[in-house]
Amino acid sequence: MKFDVASVRQSKAEVETGQGDGFIGSSFTMTGQFVPHTTRLRLIDWPAENLIGYAYGLEQYQIVGAPKWPWPTTFVIQAESDSVADAKLAALTADEQKAEQKHMLQALLAERFNLKTHWETRQGDVYNLVVAKGGSKLGAEGSIPPSAKELKMVGDHPLPALLEDYYGHEFYFDAHGCSMDQWAERLASRFERPVINRTELMGKYDFVLKYKGRWDRERSADDSDPTPPLDRALQEELGLKVEAVKGPVKVLVIDHIEKPSEN
Repeated sequence: MKFDVASVRQSKAEVETGQGDGFIGSSFTMTGQFVPHTTRLRLIDWPAENLIGYAYGLEQYQIVGAPKWPWPTTFVIQAESDSVADAKLAALTADEQKAEQKHMLQALLAERFNLKTHWETRQGDVYNLVVAKGGSKLGAEGSIPPSAKELKMVGDHPLPALLEDYYGHEFYFDAHGCSMDQWAERLASRFERPVINRTELMGKYDFVLKYKGRWDRERSADDSDPTPPLDRALQEELGLKVEAVKGPVKVLVIDHIEKPSEN
């Protein structure tokens, strides 16, 4: 599938200059996504690397050669196909819908940004997800019923294996029938490095994880916050941990990209 109509323009993010200290910041907020089960897309104030990540389902560490355009350089994209394409898309499975939507955005980036890429596998820093000393603390599938808040979040759609929410600076994961491969994939986005499932846990599990921050070593000595960082929460709450190793990292290399002409 491809978009029938598309508008692409560079957004005019407001730049703020500090008084006396030379600080330069920006006031934009990146928003938008595909309307679920349709070909309609609206993205506001997205940098190029985020557009590419969304189109290919990648984290930022998996993209090599992102353009070094002046900050902030962001874009507004509005695109859609017709009702026939929407109906065809809605008839697909959830995974098939996501694949079609990503392909549509990939084609748009190739056409309007003249994006050219290739894949490479390089040796790099990865984490192995393993069972910590003392064993797993994961619950069996079905052992934790979904909360009223979770059911409200998903509405009429099936409950996903992983739900993520946040309040202030605290983050929450609620898992219902989550495999360790799925969990490792989600952790990769949080640790900004590939996470490989080496737990040898073959089932599906229920668990709740609450954390604040990423690493215990990043906490100041006088920080008395009882909410643990992610690495410590993994061990204390789930009986798992990540170990740093070298391994293969699949990356998307950007060979060429241009700012698009507006329409």
